[in-house]
Amino acid sequence: MNGVRLMGNLKVRKIDNGVGVILPKEFGLQPGDILSYRQENHLLIIDTSLAALEHDRELIEESFTDFKKGLLVSEEALKMKFGKYGWR
Repeated sequence: MNGVRLMGNLKVRKIDNGVGVILPKEFGLQPGDILSYRQENHLLIIDTSLAALEHDRELIEESFTDFKKGLLVSEEALKMKFGKYGWR
């Protein structure tokens, strides 16, 4: 199947009055992320795309803080500093 990776097993654990699983760090999730899911017969599909979109949005916002603070380097400054290493 295209885009489908088989993962390891997840163990269901009791959490208070419910159950839960611990997801591998390779999923790139962070505490507080909201995940979508759907069930198709006995298949549970967890969608991390909204969490990934939110992480991307945060990275973009962080990059703009450098711009707002004037922490920019011009192309000319890079050429002067790194020209001896082949920067053109």
